[in-house]
This record gives sequence, structure tokens and C-alpha cells, in this order.
Amino acid sequence: MDGERMFSLVKKLDFVRLSGTQGEKRASEIIRAECERLGVNADIETFATLDGVVSETKLEVTAPYIKSYSAAGYLRSASIDAELPLVYAEDGLEGNLCDVRGKAIILNNPVNKKNYAALIKAAPACVLTGDGDCFDREDESDLAPGMLRPSFADAFEERLCTVTLRKRDLFELISRGASSVRVKVVSRDTENTSRNVTAFIPGGELPQEIICFTAHMDSVRFSHGCYDNASGSAIMLEIMRHFALNPPRRSMRFIWTGSEERGLLGSRYYVEAHADEVARTCLNINLDLAGCAAGHEFAIVTGPKELTAYFDEMMKREGFAVETKTDIYSSDCVSYADKGVPAISIGRAGARGMSYIHDRRDTIDFVSAAALKKTASIAYTFARQIDAASEMPFERKIPEDIVKKIDEYLLRKETNKK
Repeated sequence: MDGERMFSLVKKLDFVRLSGTQGEKRASEIIRAECERLGVNADIETFATLDGVVSETKLEVTAPYIKSYSAAGYLRSASIDAELPLVYAEDGLEGNLCDVRGKAIILNNPVNKKNYAALIKAAPACVLTGDGDCFDREDESDLAPGMLRPSFADAFEERLCTVTLRKRDLFELISRGASSVRVKVVSRDTENTSRNVTAFIPGGELPQEIICFTAHMDSVRFSHGCYDNASGSAIMLEIMRHFALNPPRRSMRFIWTGSEERGLLGSRYYVEAHADEVARTCLNINLDLAGCAAGHEFAIVTGPKELTAYFDEMMKREGFAVETKTDIYSSDCVSYADKGVPAISIGRAGARGMSYIHDRRDTIDFVSAAALKKTASIAYTFARQIDAASEMPFERKIPEDIVKKIDEYLLRKETNKK
């Protein structure tokens, strides 16, 4: 595993790669070219994604003081133009939401799949949330809007009006006792085209058995996503290079997914569109978060405990220090585990204050070739030994407790209650 070679691909992907944009398209073309330079044919598969455009957002406190604030409407937010009483609803517990119908409320946390149903029931006219922290300087931070994702918002006929402020401004509203606001949001739903890049190396002895590698290539708004996840994309290419030069016993599928940051959309599209292939897939190796110079290695198995034990024993035998556990991981591995395919996510957790994700600070400055090599060596060692095994050392099954967590993650319980 060549750390400098992987680092060079991270450099090539050092730009914003937001779902459905020209940045994501450019990344897909770079990755396809890299695959074909290795002599491996690669395809770009397109799929539609739901998105939104907010053309105008205004927020002004009207009592007990008057002041306008920079704000950004959530993508796919409801539109509004009204003056509203304002209530601080803290964490949005039942007691916080008992008398907020038709009012604007402040929440400590973003609007997301965990709280959306409760907010719809409480029926505030507008929800204000914060981005960043109170110490951010305006010229060193971005006001990133959230998104009311179809996966949870479209389970309801109503759509919330939701607005993001900088955390320091949100705190000022709270600390100064803002009690009335005028809010204007002009929003509309749109549709974009996202992409997956796929490559395949056929197995020489057991071609019917497939090991699938995934790594998402998209980033969030304002972020170059070098840690999350140009790093995993580079590691996967390096592993593919090895198997292109040393043909595997089992077939190998490589998928650089698009729109992972919008709810695993690329991998969820792929497993539905390629059901026959997924039925022959015996393992998913997911690479998401790696390369941070300061951090530690981790592996999360979304599958049988036998796989966790097998991986953990191998890492100790090979001399790798890896924190290993059985759980779900918010990444493309969930899409495969949901189809009954055991999955393992291998990556590097960044040290606090020395690595950043989902904002403008996720840059190449915090990524190193040495760290990329460390994670890549772990993933490669595991993949090589799995491929060499006479038979898979674990069953193709997902334990019931993990199935339950996947269902909760994918909101099946809430959707059934619609």
C-alpha cells in the first residue's frame, strides 16, 4: 500500500463534491480515469435525487429588540413570510413542545429523522436551529443549511419551515430573550442527477462469490471532504490496484458512491438496481473516514459476531491496533446489511481538535500519507485473507439485534405509523 500514491488522489479530489453537482460529476470522471489507467473498465451510473433550492431567507427579531441575522433555509423547507411569537424549545422534548402550534421555536439540535415526527405533531410555524459553535468567526465559518431529507420528511403531508443560524446568533436570541421574529423563506423542491462509479474484477476460482468494496466520493456543502471521504476513495483505488495486478480468487466489485451524505442514496440505489449481484455478494468492505494524521483505527461490523471475532483475531495476529465492535455505522454498509450482506466499515477516527468533518475545515492539511497507508494496510490485509479463504469464515446473515437497529436507522418503524 503506497501512502504517497493515495495522497496524490486525495489531492486530485480536493474540492467540494456536493451531491448532484458538477463537483460530484468531476470527481466521478477523475475516479473513472484512474481505474482505466490501471486497466480496469469503470462505468458511471446515474440516478435521480430529490433536492431543493432556497432563493431567499430573511430573519429579523422584532421584540423585545430589533435586529436582523444571517440565516439559511433548510433545503426542501416549507416557505413562509410571517411575524411569529418565538419560544425557546430547548431539546424539543414533549414538555418543550406542548404549546408551540403556529409559533416559531428555537431548538438546540438540528431538525432530523429523530425529531421530525414530534415536530410535525407539535406544529410550530417555523423552527430555528444553529450551525457551528459560539466561537466561530463569521469570516472563518459557513452558514450551512440543513435538509429535510425525503427519507423522513416525505412520510408526512406537511413540511416544516426550518431555518439555520450561526450558533453564536442563535445563542444571542436565547440570551437576549427574543420573543418575536419575522421570518421569510422562499423554497422549492428540485431534482438532481447523482452518480456512482463502478468497477469489477472477476474471480479466477470462485467467480460466483463477490466481495464488494464501497467508499463514498461526495462531500457536504462548503467542505472539500479530504477526510470524509476522499481518503476512503483513494484507499479503495489502491486496493483495487493490488487485485488488478494479482487476480483474486473471488470476484471483486468496487463502488465509489454518490450522495452518501444525503442519506446513502448511491448505495441504496445500487443494491436495488443490481439485486442479482447483491444476492451473490458475501461481504461488503466499506471505507469511510481515513487519512487523518492524528487519530486511531476502528472497524465496525454490521453483521454476525463471528465476523467481528474473526477480524479482531486477525488484527491482533497481524500486529494492527484496531478498535473493533459490532454495530451499525452511518454509511453505505447499512445498504448492504439491509439486504442480508455482512458488512464491515474500516476507517480512522480523528483525534478531537485535530480532525474535522462536515465543514470547511475538512481539508488536506489534516490528512497524511502515513495515516492513509495505515488504514489501507488493515483493509488490504483483511480483504486478501478473506479472498484466500477456502470458504467464508462466517455465515451470510445479519443478527436480529442489528436488523432492528437498521430498521430504526432507515425509519421503517416511523413510516409504518404514517
